[in-house]
Amino acid sequence: MNTWLTPFQYDYMLTALWTSTLIGGVCGLLSGFITLKGWSLMGDALSHAVVPGVALAYLAGLPFSLGAFTSGLLAAGAMAFVKMKTPVREDAVIGIVFTSFFALGLLLISIFPSRVNLKSIIFGNILGIASADVLQVVIVSAICLLVIAFKWRDLLLFCFDPNQARALGLPVGFLHVLLLLLLSATAVAALQAVGAILVIAVLVTPGATAYLLTDRFGVLLLLGAAIGASTAFIGAYASYFLNGETGGCIVTLQTLVFLGALIFAPKHGLLAGRRARRLANATP
Repeated sequence: MNTWLTPFQYDYMLTALWTSTLIGGVCGLLSGFITLKGWSLMGDALSHAVVPGVALAYLAGLPFSLGAFTSGLLAAGAMAFVKMKTPVREDAVIGIVFTSFFALGLLLISIFPSRVNLKSIIFGNILGIASADVLQVVIVSAICLLVIAFKWRDLLLFCFDPNQARALGLPVGFLHVLLLLLLSATAVAALQAVGAILVIAVLVTPGATAYLLTDRFGVLLLLGAAIGASTAFIGAYASYFLNGETGGCIVTLQTLVFLGALIFAPKHGLLAGRRARRLANATP
């Protein structure tokens, strides 16, 4: 029995566990808006676009979160500018911008390999997270939670139907920028836990799983947060015994939960759909 409690005897594991849980919960909460808005590709773009900012921050000796957040905002601004000024489709714009930023980041890393911690950028480093970075994660998470608590209804209407939100007098432009800021900030926080490659998974999978389990958006948000937080905690805990990458454990567990919902969800699962078709065929 004591073997299962071993991770709780180490300060670095305790920090990793509660920090991962906090990040997972915030990402899961925001995941509902991303799923509803259809911004999965946008999340992928921002998670890769932060790489050059992190590399430059390492080179300049600045907090990596500052570089990542700045880089994410520049990428979001570049996508918005190109989309407004050209007839190019949004998915093409996103693909061009995020691959360009990611390529720049890889170039910087290849030029200064000894001065940039590539593994921390790509895979995350939640087990070795510094106290200053923990504080940054807490601040980012607290701000995101407060904004969502006060603005979730406006964000819901904006994500569901921007035209109706505009007709009701809501500041659609502001809400668009606000959601981008939340997405950028959360991607920066999650970078510590799972790295740039897997950030998109923790920003999308919990919401997609909750989407299969409920049709009520308020419940979807809570379910997404619960799934994100619980899988992050269990994944970080399991990584100690598996001696594997924490981010990989977290995302693999979230994928398994999604597959379970895909099959067994009471209304939208594959088995429920099969039962509904069978009943429809049996009805005279």
